Amino acid sequence: VLNWCMDVGLIVRDRKCPNCGVLMRLVAQKKGSDGFGWICRKKGRENPHRVTVSIRKDSWFEGSNLTIINILLIAYFWYFKAPNDLIIHDLNVAKATVVDWNGFCRAVCMDICVKESCTIGGKNETVELDEYQFGRGKNKDKNKNGSWVIGGIELRSHRTFFKVVEKRGKDVLLSIIKTYILPGTTIISECWKTYDCLDEEQFKRHAEEHSQKFKLPELAAHTSIQGTWAALKKQLNRKHCEGHFDSYLAEYMWRRSHPKTYFPCFLDAIKKVYPTEQC
Repeated sequence: VLNWCMDVGLIVRDRKCPNCGVLMRLVAQKKGSDGFGWICRKKGRENPHRVTVSIRKDSWFEGSNLTIINILLIAYFWYFKAPNDLIIHDLNVAKATVVDWNGFCRAVCMDICVKESCTIGGKNETVELDEYQFGRGKNKDKNKNGSWVIGGIELRSHRTFFKVVEKRGKDVLLSIIKTYILPGTTIISECWKTYDCLDEEQFKRHAEEHSQKFKLPELAAHTSIQGTWAALKKQLNRKHCEGHFDSYLAEYMWRRSHPKTYFPCFLDAIKKVYPTEQC
């Protein structure tokens, strides 16, 4: 398992001693579940030392007492959306362990979404912009707390962005638009007074009432933001997302941007978050 992790780049193959800068040796160890660790011994009068470093240092596996194989299996099950009960039964691990590592998988998605975030739109492009509140009570109870999300979808390419916001308003909206949408973009939105500021900020605007179906012939086949909200709402179950909405949203975004891929694609994401250049 360790050799495979080194081959695919999940843990480092070489490590320098933090004391003397010389390459450390990988030796068998009785302590720990990995069976190996890094060591550097130096005798003599000049800088004598004995330094040991965990083989998991600076990796996604660092700090966990779970075996590396079990961590990889939990990630594999998470990737294929296996139910927690199945993982608990097959791997004989505690529910809390599965919940924690599922959260660590979503944390990778969050970091990747930040690293791979890019602007959408531009000249001759149209972006549909909308906002939605997740986690509301029944009958749209306004007294119920929920997470507000502003999202946009580029109709021609289906590229999207989503941003969780604590409050809404002109300043928040313009900040998000300037961050995620290129100037010159035609923005389709509802007829909200908040959006009346778009013309002042070099963005074209087309107001759309929910009661009216807006279509352009060349864009009619593309999915609208309303369909995206429906897909998000289906996945982001309030009971499971409470307190972790951002990470579940990041998981949705990562899966959406990596359709029809295999588990090694998620391993590549881990490697981007935890690079294994020589340490």
